[in-house]
Amino acid sequence: MIKIIINKTEQKFIKIEITGHAKTAEYGKDLVCAAITGITTGGLNAIDQIKPESCEFIINEGLVTITVINNSSDLQVILQTMYYQFLTIYQQYQEFISIKEVEK
Repeated sequence: MIKIIINKTEQKFIKIEITGHAKTAEYGKDLVCAAITGITTGGLNAIDQIKPESCEFIINEGLVTITVINNSSDLQVILQTMYYQFLTIYQQYQEFISIKEVEK
């Protein structure tokens, strides 16, 4: 299962953690994992191009963590876009994805 944990404070994203695999198909052919990977990669690239130095990233096999270190409205739009894209995939594949929101 893919687990997405969204940490917010005062309705602002401060950390997004994505772990695991959907296991809906054999490795390399899993469309749910591919969708989450595409959203994540696009978001990381957008942050890197539009708001460099605004986040710390941890990227390992089966783990991506985005931690906000220099917040801005532009960064929040990127993170919110990722969030809504994750929700779209979650609505169709709830048995393979969990999304947990934590208010700090």
